[in-house]
Amino acid sequence: MTVTVNGVRLSYSDIGHGIPIICLHGGMGVDAASLHVPGILDLAQLGIRLIIPDQRGHGESERTSQSDYSHKVWAADVHDLAESLGLRKFALFGHSYGGFLALEYARRWPESLTHLILVSPSAGPGSVQAAAVVTDADLREHFRSIWPRFFVGDDKHWPLFESLQFSADAYTAAFARELPDYDLRKHVAGLDLPTLLIVGQRDPYRQHMEWLAAHLPQPTLCTLEGVGHFPFIEAANQFCQRVAAFIRDREGHLPAR
Repeated sequence: MTVTVNGVRLSYSDIGHGIPIICLHGGMGVDAASLHVPGILDLAQLGIRLIIPDQRGHGESERTSQSDYSHKVWAADVHDLAESLGLRKFALFGHSYGGFLALEYARRWPESLTHLILVSPSAGPGSVQAAAVVTDADLREHFRSIWPRFFVGDDKHWPLFESLQFSADAYTAAFARELPDYDLRKHVAGLDLPTLLIVGQRDPYRQHMEWLAAHLPQPTLCTLEGVGHFPFIEAANQFCQRVAAFIRDREGHLPAR
């Protein structure tokens, strides 16, 4: 499906019926195919409506100038997408860099959110050094070199990697320009909404998630044993059931489709 929001054409999947969750993929520079896996998609069988966009500059969504690739614009795209779909209130899910953007969205439009689900992000500051990439092919090879680090088990999920699309311009804007200034720590205490924090026990972001759990007003921290940066892949069923239970516990606060 496609929709024009905030001046750009976004491609998105809309799967299932019931409680709406907009899911933001990580990367940046990697498209939403990273979320089209059973640990996420099976939520649609549990009374949850999954809305999974390729964010601006990624996958099948429109590519614009690199100056448009910013936390502010990506968050505004989510806001306009929700409005275009008639979602007055919804839950927001963000994995990795998508979690950075979910926090940015929650800081700006908290009244539109019922829940926040964060998987392995940080509130800042950003410390990842940007790789020197020029083309999408360069970025693919960069991610190929680091991909095995994301998983604890012997299975490195290479078929998923091969399904991904890459965007060097979005990656460079995010990691070289946006991330060095990213720091939302002073805003975290004001995010007074139910927040599920899920992280792999072997994920380097675990300490950042523990910091969030200590500073958010309504946190629920779930650490999955023997799992790395993609808990919804390495512990798919456990992850899916945990998210569904968290949402259902507060279902009375959520509108149906």
